[in-house]
Amino acid sequence: MPQFQYEVKKGPGESATGLIEAENQRAAAARLRDMGYFPIRVEEFSDKEEKKDVLRQALVRIGLKDRNVFFRQLANLIESGMPITRALRTLVEQAENPKMSKLIDTLRDDVQKGSSFAEAMERRPEVFSAVQCNLVRAGETGGMLEEVLWRLVAFGEQQEELRGKAVTALVYPAFLLVIGSIAVFILVSFVFPRFIEVFEDFNADLPMPTQVVMAVCGFMGSYWWAVLIGLGCVLGGLIYYLRTESGRRQRDAVLLRVPVVRTVVQKYEMARFARTLGTLLENGVPVLRSLKTTADTMGNALIRDEVSAILEGVTDGRSMSESMAQNPHFPPLVVSMFMVGEESGRIGDVTKRLADAYDLEVDRAVKAMTALFEPLLIVFMGVIIGFLVIAMLLPMLTLSANVG
Repeated sequence: MPQFQYEVKKGPGESATGLIEAENQRAAAARLRDMGYFPIRVEEFSDKEEKKDVLRQALVRIGLKDRNVFFRQLANLIESGMPITRALRTLVEQAENPKMSKLIDTLRDDVQKGSSFAEAMERRPEVFSAVQCNLVRAGETGGMLEEVLWRLVAFGEQQEELRGKAVTALVYPAFLLVIGSIAVFILVSFVFPRFIEVFEDFNADLPMPTQVVMAVCGFMGSYWWAVLIGLGCVLGGLIYYLRTESGRRQRDAVLLRVPVVRTVVQKYEMARFARTLGTLLENGVPVLRSLKTTADTMGNALIRDEVSAILEGVTDGRSMSESMAQNPHFPPLVVSMFMVGEESGRIGDVTKRLADAYDLEVDRAVKAMTALFEPLLIVFMGVIIGFLVIAMLLPMLTLSANVG
């Protein structure tokens, strides 16, 4: 029996969607009316449409921007005095991302069944981070959920801005690298092999650079497809390895050894550490839980281990600044600022100032790294393409001199 996708009215301002089996569209509408609903839309739902819907759902992701919009809208609704279940039901209809809409609907169901909002979020760790769950739990416990949601909005927007700056700064160098690589591939695989046929007809002695380029071009002209497959396999294997724990650790260790990159990574992680820890502490989350949650949010595995070491030191009775001083990737400035914050009892203010300062430092460090990499990349690609062109021009100059 065919299935029909429907949208019905259940009451004033309420609507619902779903699937129903019936012999035809008219029978489906009649069954819905018999169930006490007012049909708005009834359409046949085929297996092909279902597969398309599943594929569409799989391709759509819930990003940082979606979460920020969700928290902002929820804070606005709760601030206006709307109960959280009604606010979530309203957001189900307003969400532009279908995956986010479905997620909000499941959150609403959990809250209606008696779970707290924090517990409902904790059941979706793939979407909501431990920082967000802990902050919401603290807000619900202290009766200040609305204020916590606004802080989550600010926290998320600062994260988004910081990440956006880093990505934007690296777009142009990546573009240069891709375009340069494609140009070299086309020259070696399709353009230069035609020159080689001309050189072979003259049976002249060729310079060593030309012979090297001819060997490469000959191989690429015949087996360019194998080279692409090989590069794809190597790239796929590298991506797979970097997603393993040992691969991530090795990558993070290498990043902290490269001079210019190390500065960017270290400053970025310090900004994240200070902002995350400060936000948690300001909202009443206990110190040990705050450090544990902060450690889990660190992107670099080595610095995450150092934050875990700080947690162990605080558990053993040492201060945070004393524990930080024993870890090589925490700069003296951070240690000194935390020492002052602990002495004055104003850790929250200190972490906020540190986070703001390191946000600016990250921006400057990324710009400095980009300013260094762009000319180096241009020179590197220029040397390669220049060598190829000169290797092809040398025999032409020799042949023209002999003819003359």
